[in-house]
Amino acid sequence: MAILNTPLIHPIYAFDPQYNYSVSFTYTGNQTVRNRAVVLDNDTYQTVYDSEQDRMRLDHVFPGGTFVPGKTYQVRIQVFDAYGNESALSAPVLFYCFTTPEFYFEDMQDAATLHTANPKLTLHYFQSEHEPLQDFQFYLYDYDKSLAASSGHKYDPADMSHTFYGLKNESEYYIRATGTTVHGFSVDTGYIKINIQYFVMPANVLFEAKNHPENGSISLESGVIDIGYEIDNDNYSIKNSELIIGSDNTLTYNAGFKITDEFKVFVKARKLPLNSAFFKMRCPETGNYLDIHIEKLGKAYYGVLHVPYGKTLGAYHVFAELPQSYIADTQGFLLADTENNLIMLAGTDYQDLYTTVFEISYKKGLYDLHIYYEADTVTEDI
Repeated sequence: MAILNTPLIHPIYAFDPQYNYSVSFTYTGNQTVRNRAVVLDNDTYQTVYDSEQDRMRLDHVFPGGTFVPGKTYQVRIQVFDAYGNESALSAPVLFYCFTTPEFYFEDMQDAATLHTANPKLTLHYFQSEHEPLQDFQFYLYDYDKSLAASSGHKYDPADMSHTFYGLKNESEYYIRATGTTVHGFSVDTGYIKINIQYFVMPANVLFEAKNHPENGSISLESGVIDIGYEIDNDNYSIKNSELIIGSDNTLTYNAGFKITDEFKVFVKARKLPLNSAFFKMRCPETGNYLDIHIEKLGKAYYGVLHVPYGKTLGAYHVFAELPQSYIADTQGFLLADTENNLIMLAGTDYQDLYTTVFEISYKKGLYDLHIYYEADTVTEDI
């Protein structure tokens, strides 16, 4: 009986033992028809696995559930040919088993809309057996998943953030992060789609200095318009630079508020009634008014923009879902006050620290509505 050449096991990266895992090896000689793997616990040197598999491929598959996360093992491989010839056991190779780590972007959902050209991304990493993360890297891709930028390798687990600068407005990107643990376990967030939409300050609001040599003075001019307003009654207060009005009151902008071109209007509010218009605006070049109300459809809540005028569609509605996790508690119950008004919070602590933004945009004769939350940092009364 001939002795076959001894196989050489390829490096084995750390893996999660609850899943099948294939160990590859190199071998030259007669075609193998079977191989054997012998695995020892590296701490006790007790055999924990000894199995033969009929296969011509140069690998051995460990079935899921064979090993224990957090432990170290050593494996040796032996091969056999169709004539009953066998090799010696290979040199042992160490491998490590760990539970798959948690690795994802914090506060980031797929297809999220970001209102900034410079998004700051933060990673979350956790591993049950305390396997340290050795390095990680951020990637930014165009809409077709072509690499646009990367952070380069980072090594500080205490600072797992990175900011990409100069993203284009009204554009679609993908973000992704990868990493490797100390013992070679690879982690990957996968591709996360993001939409970039932010307000661009028009050039006509910039100040322009004009020299008046006839009287030796300089004047400043800008595109800022002074808008007049009126309130129905005294049932209102001002707190944190915002107006709080009662249900019997109305704020009306009645002078200087005229828009005739493409635009965006941002309506910011905290507590709003259901099924009742809380904002109205005259559509450009018409005598009709659009309005917004909140409506429950099934189990979800939507901001509904009613547009009575459209260049091509006539009257129509635009629906934008209120993020459910932002207006429900941990049990899924809607947060409401005693008057059945929705509390617009991006949290469950019942504090007025977050504002809901209703973004109305008008472009090419059509309206659109986006809803998102922003945090306020001002806490003093005015």
